[in-house]
Amino acid sequence: MKRVAALLLVLAALAGAFALAMRVVEVRADIADFLPEPATPEAAFLLQELRSGAATTLLLAGIEGAPAADLARISRSVARAMVESGAFSLVANGSAVVGDEEAAVLFAHRYALSPAATPEAFAEPALRGALEGVLDGLRSSAAPLVRRFAFADPTGAFLAMLRAWAGEARVATENGVWMVDGRALLVAQTRASGLDTESQAQAVATIRQAYDAAAPPPGTRLLVSGPGVFAAEAAATVRADVALVSKLSLVLVGAFLLWRYRSPMMLAVVALPLSVGTLAALLVVGAVFGHVHAAAIGFGITMLGVCDDYPLLLVTNRAPGESPRETARRIWPTLRLAAAAAVAGLTPMLASGFPGLAQLGLFAATGLVGAALATRFLLPPLLPPEGLFVRPLPERLAHLLLRLPARRGPVLVLLAGVAVALALAGGPRMERDLAALSPVPEPVRALDEQLRGQVGAPDVRVVLALRAPDAEGALRAAEATAARLMASGTVAAIDHPARFLPSVATQRIRIAALPDAATVAQRLEAARNGLPFRAAAFQPFLDGIEDARRLPPLTPADLGALPTLAARLSPLLRQEGQGWRALLLPSGIRDMDALRAAAAAVPGLLLVDFKAETGALLDQGIKEALKWGGVGALLVLVLLGAGRGLTGGLRIALSLAGALLLTFAILAALGERIGVFHLTAALLLAGVGMDYALFMSRSGEESTEDAARALGSVISCMVTTLLTFGLLALCATPVLHATGLTVTVGVASAFLLACALAPRRAGTR
Repeated sequence: MKRVAALLLVLAALAGAFALAMRVVEVRADIADFLPEPATPEAAFLLQELRSGAATTLLLAGIEGAPAADLARISRSVARAMVESGAFSLVANGSAVVGDEEAAVLFAHRYALSPAATPEAFAEPALRGALEGVLDGLRSSAAPLVRRFAFADPTGAFLAMLRAWAGEARVATENGVWMVDGRALLVAQTRASGLDTESQAQAVATIRQAYDAAAPPPGTRLLVSGPGVFAAEAAATVRADVALVSKLSLVLVGAFLLWRYRSPMMLAVVALPLSVGTLAALLVVGAVFGHVHAAAIGFGITMLGVCDDYPLLLVTNRAPGESPRETARRIWPTLRLAAAAAVAGLTPMLASGFPGLAQLGLFAATGLVGAALATRFLLPPLLPPEGLFVRPLPERLAHLLLRLPARRGPVLVLLAGVAVALALAGGPRMERDLAALSPVPEPVRALDEQLRGQVGAPDVRVVLALRAPDAEGALRAAEATAARLMASGTVAAIDHPARFLPSVATQRIRIAALPDAATVAQRLEAARNGLPFRAAAFQPFLDGIEDARRLPPLTPADLGALPTLAARLSPLLRQEGQGWRALLLPSGIRDMDALRAAAAAVPGLLLVDFKAETGALLDQGIKEALKWGGVGALLVLVLLGAGRGLTGGLRIALSLAGALLLTFAILAALGERIGVFHLTAALLLAGVGMDYALFMSRSGEESTEDAARALGSVISCMVTTLLTFGLLALCATPVLHATGLTVTVGVASAFLLACALAPRRAGTR
């Protein structure tokens, strides 16, 4: 009883330490952690945009299920509440969003900012047409707007500027808001970084609260999408998977252990090495990387299927009359070799080039070492001296499995046939789709695609990026590059930062091109002839031209008082380190190869094809995984050869290689596309299968009783591993699903091959 109490006390202390560690260690769920380190400037740009680009702060919302008038009312109410919350730098729903103070500043600078402020707009014919338009506007329902702006800006430079900001919007306006197919649409940009998942989740909550406060009628629905929603969905998916696996694993593995060992104490025995390994792994990964990925914690839960091998081997391999300390000392060389070989197999993950996978590798390796040491030194003193009861295997099953080495010939023929068939089929199909790495459910991604299409957001596949020492240089380069590419005829349009804020040079050129006040007055008087306007009606127009000459050009430093302009500009122009980066977004690409050639002719211009670059990143990761997997295999062979001799090492290596061959053949038959997660799971599989092959390889030198005991310990390990990893295969998180499916298939193969390729015992045939 004292030993049970001591064991429970140690477990309680470990649980408290784990809870404290979870408070201290930062946990993230960034998918970009599972992409390799960039090898090219294009790849580096892509990863930066995935992690913290302006697109990560974009949120899209749709309101549907009510009459158009109600949808418009709700849309305006939600937009107003979002602006008042201060959490958003941009809120757009089709209605006017420019505040009076900002509008006054922009109006004063209209001739410097507007593309309509050309010398031709001030010619007498153009002015005549403008005045006639003002007269028509005063007789229409737009009279209030006309009276506000037209007498100071009859050429319409200000309104043309606002229309240019809207671009070629494909969204229809109904009841004063964007409306498509009975759905009111909103676009927002959060002030918080896309990496700040808590703030992103709070921004989504703000939208939902604003919607609820707008008193929507019954049947109305709010749809929200964007990276902030993706982050919340990904976190929820990971949490749900971890909760499912941990609860069901506890029940299923616990039930098996109770059946096999007839003692609740066995649950605590298995939990001790797992707890030590998981706590050690959490602290080490947190110290090395500064944070722990959520998938790594989920991966730690899966260690239940690996780390429980060690206490099971300790308890089940105890010989009659042997104390747990003596058993631990006897099996330690084999257990130590198994742990060392497993760690050697996992070390390539550290050099995979994927920060997330490096975390998984370090987590698993640290956990395995901690669990092995706990099994050897911490656990035996806490066990009863007489050990624990172990239910014997059914005699027929043990006899059948122990006779498999005599039938290894057909097994080798089967392996050769599978290898030939897999080669003739072209090998397993590889995964090159970045979306396959995302834990975001498919319906959520489909909704995002639908909302983007309705709101007219471009499908940004290609981005052009350039750098300059300062903002002015970046704006000038953007203007020149856009003009050059448009002239090449390779694209239909290009969005760039100078559309919203022209360079200082361009602003000065536009102001210098304005005619002098006397010339404008003379032309205006001639254009007014015959129209019912007083002579002084357009004096604000003449004064505005002179005021524009005296105003300094607007620069990014002035954007603090211009939130709408800042929100439009920030996705396309930003400061990075000591320089500035401008982004250009081409649309209507007519000839991709011609665009590449035209871009290559512009010094310093970077063309990033997102789809091609993500495919290249995944290919790079798979190549790195295969390369370092080969290195890991070589390390394992060296360790096995040193521990079991050349013949014994090759026999164990054949067992592992055969298990991997069967695993990938079965995955291919199931239609699975092999990605980097499957490959790294294969490393974990090799570590799991190592235990089976090492302990079964001793059976040829042992008595029938000892061989049956070793077989029983391996079967216990296999069943608990299958119960855990089989559940992982049901998870929605790609890394957990791929790991679970790969290891589940592989463990069954590794066990059967470990039995079939074990040394033949004397007297069997």
